[in-house]
Amino acid sequence: MPDQRPSTSATTLQPGTLLMNRYELLRVAGRGGMSTVYVARDTHFRQVERLCAVKAMISHAPDETSRTLQRSAFEREAAMLATLRHPGIPQVFDFFTLDDISYLVLEFIEGEDLERLLGRSEEPIPEPTLIDWALQILDVLTYLHSHEPEPIVFRDLKPSNVMLRPNGSICLIDFGIARVFQPLHRGTMIGTEGYAPPEQYRGIAEPRGDLYALGATLYHLATRIDPRLEPPFSLTERPPRSLNPSLSEGFEAIILRALAYNPSDRFPSAVAMAEALRALREPSKHSVSTVADARQATVPQNQRTLPAAKAIVPGRTAETRGAQPVWAASTGDEVRGTATVVGRVVFVGSYDGYLYALDVESGRLVWRFPTGRGVVSRPAGVNGLVIFGSEDGAVYAVDQKTSTLRWRYLTALPVRSSPAVAGGLVVIGSDDGFCYTLDRDTGQLVWRRHTRAPIRSSPLIQSNLIVVGSDDGGVYCWSLHDGQARWRRALGGPVLSSPAALDSSVVVGCLDGKIYRLDVESGEIEWSVQTGGPVVATPLVAGGLVVTGSADGSIYAVDRERGSVVWTQRFGEQITAGAAASGSLGFVGTVDGRLAAFDLDGQPRWSISLGAPIVATPAVTERLVIVGALDGRVYAFHIEP
Repeated sequence: MPDQRPSTSATTLQPGTLLMNRYELLRVAGRGGMSTVYVARDTHFRQVERLCAVKAMISHAPDETSRTLQRSAFEREAAMLATLRHPGIPQVFDFFTLDDISYLVLEFIEGEDLERLLGRSEEPIPEPTLIDWALQILDVLTYLHSHEPEPIVFRDLKPSNVMLRPNGSICLIDFGIARVFQPLHRGTMIGTEGYAPPEQYRGIAEPRGDLYALGATLYHLATRIDPRLEPPFSLTERPPRSLNPSLSEGFEAIILRALAYNPSDRFPSAVAMAEALRALREPSKHSVSTVADARQATVPQNQRTLPAAKAIVPGRTAETRGAQPVWAASTGDEVRGTATVVGRVVFVGSYDGYLYALDVESGRLVWRFPTGRGVVSRPAGVNGLVIFGSEDGAVYAVDQKTSTLRWRYLTALPVRSSPAVAGGLVVIGSDDGFCYTLDRDTGQLVWRRHTRAPIRSSPLIQSNLIVVGSDDGGVYCWSLHDGQARWRRALGGPVLSSPAALDSSVVVGCLDGKIYRLDVESGEIEWSVQTGGPVVATPLVAGGLVVTGSADGSIYAVDRERGSVVWTQRFGEQITAGAAASGSLGFVGTVDGRLAAFDLDGQPRWSISLGAPIVATPAVTERLVIVGALDGRVYAFHIEP
């Protein structure tokens, strides 16, 4: 298809228009006074349909000098937006100018904006849901207002600029870059009447103005009174509870403080406003379960937000022998990924799209962090960060204590691989077939290398080398710091298993049913052992053994040096999760829902039926074994019954 350069006289570009020989326009997503937004396909990704949003802005500057200044301002603003990394902000992929039309290429956000959602509902949005949305928005504002070298003020926060993704997470859209293309008239105000704070009418934009706009947004959603139709700055004259008595006094007070006429009377920061909202959700006032139940009962099915984790104690099942559950924490969907324990906190992902931080002793929710889709990647905790991948295609680095996003790196397809961290670098695979090496502290790409299929295996870093499997049936090895290829070893099937270190070798499973030991320097096969089914699990190296589960439902213990089977033990229908060990005791989960403990000499110790498949490797501490299941719960058991 030839590259088409649109005419500046055209108000709408036709479907099929190809921009920069790359972005194929599919349809119009929306129009504004100065711009049109299109849904487009990025044709550089030929094997998948990668959608993006293309915002087209036409210059109406009267002369070439003005147009040149406008283009420079656009490029400066777009370059700044491209540096932002937060799950609540669409990623900027590209920007360019053709003739007098400037284009911004952004991450395509699925979902519905809050103004449309409110318009098709008959009642105000319930308070628990509004608190959840507000906290997510405030997390984005905290990130923007903390931007260096100077804060970024959103300036146009309103319901139509807040998108609700299908998984319940919030994203702010339309960062107002079109203001660059507005005619420069004296007294021009940037923002929307009714939502913009008083000082913005005078041309003053500062962070507390965004809090005013959030207050007006919450007022609109809670009362169905549109601020644009009211006299300027009059919302506080009709407190929200006079229109919606179901609101709490505390929530009303927060809205009214955000709407204060003088900036000094508002919350001093987004962090302070978030703390006030979280105080409303203390167990003595609003229990987590009550908030979740109210939200689920009142929001339409396709827009439901997901419940926060809650600590419960399941009863002993009939099949329990010797193992007592200590706690279980509920998430909103299946838990397929392995947990990581750092200090007193358990980090684990869920298919509801959140990463959960849970107290290791009680299972109590510490915080949860939203992504665009399910999280199966095992988090890595290092240097105060928790780093993980998501099926939304991104790699995230989040502050362990505050859940504040530090950075996000976007790949082309889901990230189901788990990160390996060493020497200030993060290495992780993606379904787009690339193995990415990122700077641990900034998320900047250091290098990437491609295989011929998705990488769902997790990389192993050993002796400044990276070893990882691919669905193309190969195991790859690159140099850690420069990505230089060292070797590729073709096995008999896709490699979903993650390599484990064994002296100067690695051991890895394969869907051909074998366990392989490979020399780490050359990739030569030192031995292989056939099991009775495909091997997805990551091998466990314990003492003189390599212990690996197989889809035939058995654990195989192999002599690490000779490659001979020492013992086998059947524990269930299938084993796709890796085993974990604490001292001489091993633990493994099965697809038919059993968590089993066994001595490393092969003798079973106890088992418990969770009633739901276990596909995650257990995590162990000194006292607990912690594992997720497809019933959406994370369970903790005492190691010794």
